[in-house]
Amino acid sequence: MTNKNGEKPVTRIIALEEAFLHPKLRELYPASYVKLLDMLEGRLTDVGPERIRRMDAAGIDLQVLSHVQPGVQTLERNTAVRLSKEVNDWLGGIIQDYPTRFAGFAMLPTQSPLDAADELERTIVQLGFKGALINGHTNGHYLDEDVFSPILERAQALDVPIYIHPTDPPQEIIDSYYKDCPAMMQGWGWQVETGTHLLRLISSGVFDRFPNLKIIVGHMGELIPFGLKRINTALTMGNWLLASQAKGTESARIACMQKSVFYYMRANVFITTSGAFDQAALNCAIAELGIDNILFSVDDPFGDNFEGVDFLKKANLSIEDREKLAYKNAERILKLASGIDSRRNSSFSFFSFKAKVKSRIARTLMSFLVR
Repeated sequence: MTNKNGEKPVTRIIALEEAFLHPKLRELYPASYVKLLDMLEGRLTDVGPERIRRMDAAGIDLQVLSHVQPGVQTLERNTAVRLSKEVNDWLGGIIQDYPTRFAGFAMLPTQSPLDAADELERTIVQLGFKGALINGHTNGHYLDEDVFSPILERAQALDVPIYIHPTDPPQEIIDSYYKDCPAMMQGWGWQVETGTHLLRLISSGVFDRFPNLKIIVGHMGELIPFGLKRINTALTMGNWLLASQAKGTESARIACMQKSVFYYMRANVFITTSGAFDQAALNCAIAELGIDNILFSVDDPFGDNFEGVDFLKKANLSIEDREKLAYKNAERILKLASGIDSRRNSSFSFFSFKAKVKSRIARTLMSFLVR
């Protein structure tokens, strides 16, 4: 059934790249970054009734919460280990207070991979978290490097995903590509950086060493689905060619993937819609990865809850595929309880009406300005 606005209702909506900011980390971030975060008028620091009120207004049943980037990954090692535990415990308390409205991804001190692996297990076993979110590289080091194997091995053993979230590229890349055009960083640099990180995992044979490892990336696949056919051919054949040339040489120990890029993208990788509410992009992602590998996300509060939900309800999908995108894939991949006990307040309110009007005005204005 379609309403007068062309929207098709869904049973439940789960969003899983939804950020918060803990006050202790706010104190440690650079003043210029904090100033930008504060422009969101407290929406990052509120993880309680006001956030739930905004979720209800837009029609979102559950958010999987994670700390805003860079988490603890830029801090001194011992500080990162201590604060990750403290913030994860705090988030666990929030989830305990609102078990039908929030779930969590752990924040990990990746500077110490063994501690990070132990913290991942602790949060899953003791706090009921659903995985972890890692903000790209750690001081220029990426998850395909052997030193991070304990984290990936533990995630596979626990059968939980790791969400790779964008962060700024290493400084040398910023200086080469974005120093004279900083606006390119967010609209392009973060996606290229995260997509490259994922392709490093694939190309280096990480998914051959950990065949049941699950990785999630946002923003409709960080540009990869659009070029997947060419990437699959060039990277797959290139890796196999290099491996055959290296036989019997010193470089023979270099790890290479055993299957195709396309195989891993369907077997081990899941993508979300966060901040990419575009039918053409969704069509491409479904064609390349299949609907079972795509999950709904907003990127709240950086993204607009109303825009995300409107996109979901108006998307050109079958009823079955819309339900998969809205919540069924998330329930399956994150092992979330079914939404039978969801307590979203769907009744009309002046707050909801006003928030929806403000959202539509803002989107209309933005469309006009960037036309």
